[in-house]
Amino acid sequence: MDGGTSPGTTRFTLKQRPRFTRASNPKVRTGCITCRNRRKKCDEGKPACAVCLKYQGYCSGYAASKTQPAAIAQNNRLIRPKLTADRSEGAGPTPHPRCASLIFSDQLEKDLFDYWRRFMDSSLLFRCDLFSHIIPQLSWNDPAVRHATLAIGAAAFGSTTREQRILGKGDTHLAALSHYGKALRLLRSLPVSPERTLVVCLLFTAFECLRGHTAAALNHINHGFRIIEDCQHQHQHQHHQEEPGGPPISLSTNIVNSFRHFSLQTWALNGISLRETPERVPWCCRGRRARYAVQEMPAAFKTLEWAHWWWNQVRHHVEHRAPLYTNFQVKGSSPPDQPPRGYCSPESARRVRMFMHYLDAWAAAFAPLAVKAEAGRTANTAEYLKALSLRIHYLYLWIGVRSAGWTDAAETARLTPTFRDIATLSRRLLEAQAAQRRSDPGRVGGGGEVFTVEDGLTWPLACSYRVCASPGVRREIVRLFREYPRRDGLLDTHTFLVMMEWIDKAVSAGVITQEQNPTTDRIVFDNDAAIVWSQCISLCVVVSIRRNLNGP
Repeated sequence: MDGGTSPGTTRFTLKQRPRFTRASNPKVRTGCITCRNRRKKCDEGKPACAVCLKYQGYCSGYAASKTQPAAIAQNNRLIRPKLTADRSEGAGPTPHPRCASLIFSDQLEKDLFDYWRRFMDSSLLFRCDLFSHIIPQLSWNDPAVRHATLAIGAAAFGSTTREQRILGKGDTHLAALSHYGKALRLLRSLPVSPERTLVVCLLFTAFECLRGHTAAALNHINHGFRIIEDCQHQHQHQHHQEEPGGPPISLSTNIVNSFRHFSLQTWALNGISLRETPERVPWCCRGRRARYAVQEMPAAFKTLEWAHWWWNQVRHHVEHRAPLYTNFQVKGSSPPDQPPRGYCSPESARRVRMFMHYLDAWAAAFAPLAVKAEAGRTANTAEYLKALSLRIHYLYLWIGVRSAGWTDAAETARLTPTFRDIATLSRRLLEAQAAQRRSDPGRVGGGGEVFTVEDGLTWPLACSYRVCASPGVRREIVRLFREYPRRDGLLDTHTFLVMMEWIDKAVSAGVITQEQNPTTDRIVFDNDAAIVWSQCISLCVVVSIRRNLNGP
């Protein structure tokens, strides 16, 4: 203590000031941009850092060297794609030529990979980071993922018509099968993480859907479901990066969300169904804090991407928990769940209609975005089309709940104006998408048939045709399927169209009644045929769906 200070002041002299050191996070001067910002040791892998791929699913690339000329530095840096709905600037990062020579064995492989990027990008209405940039970067380091993407690229690249895709007559059909076989062998022979296996399962599913092999695609999806269910305890610890109320952003949850999306289509076709117990909720509908994910839905959505993600949660919960039944089935898949005894009773109707509050909550959160999209339909067509798609899917499920699982015939008849809205909005959306394709000559797809990996309009239109009693609405749905052939994942308008045409003829001939009952009438899709079972009149008819493969 120093005594030469003013009264009331005490000074302490320290012999040496403590020095501050970086105890745990030393400054990182090398590595990729993300690792340097996080102060993590980078493995400096090229073209993508494996540390980043594990952390967030993509690598932001490497900063330019101060000694490099600006042009060379720009070429060597990997550009992370913009996460927006505007796809006019390309599909995302492409390996530098020197990197590409190490990844692809020849120029054809690189061409197929580039075509796969454009083909998948053209099949998306809503943003999907998994397909847009996570899988492309994974493919640089993972040969199984790479060959799976090349299989899709080859199947699409050499097939300009539906017939070529279905019958395998494209110029690169053999290359597609070769890459598919290589991916299968690599998946079986090399140690691969569950996440990489799930990525390959998704790509295999898209490959089989593209070729029209619905049963094979369902098998891949079911395999992925089992892997996720076995590894669910690992995924429970990987939500720390997610913003509450928003869509998933980490690699694991992006994969799980893609499988949750396919679970909607497997429900429609009676694929695998995961059972719930009092102690355990299946991964596809489990919440992070509440028992069910749908119970955590926010009161407002920031973007249409969020509205879409939460719509998938609501639809999955309502269809499985109400529950609703379709009696569509793919031969070779799981036996369809049959409605329990008393499903048409007043008690059952009250239970199904109790789920309307989930639809009301989602609609209230979605409404401001829908109004904004409608007002800006000219300036931002992409957002407008997203809002249209969500409105159509909402109306279809709203009818299903309002009519107590399509069991209340009188209520279903009163909802004819809503069925008409579904058809009208669908035509508006399909016409706008067709105009976009005509105005973009470089857009891939070809053959007049649209292929998507999303839940497009095929299902709400097909289901509306089956339960709507209005001949005018049913004829309009048939016209839409003829004018705009498409395959939305597992769902094929051509297959439904052949079935619809047969039903129309059978109704005209008095063989069956116009009203179809999803709780008693069953339709089984089997590669070359659709089998129509009518329990009420003990009728079984096999309708060929192989004819007119090229569509209209």
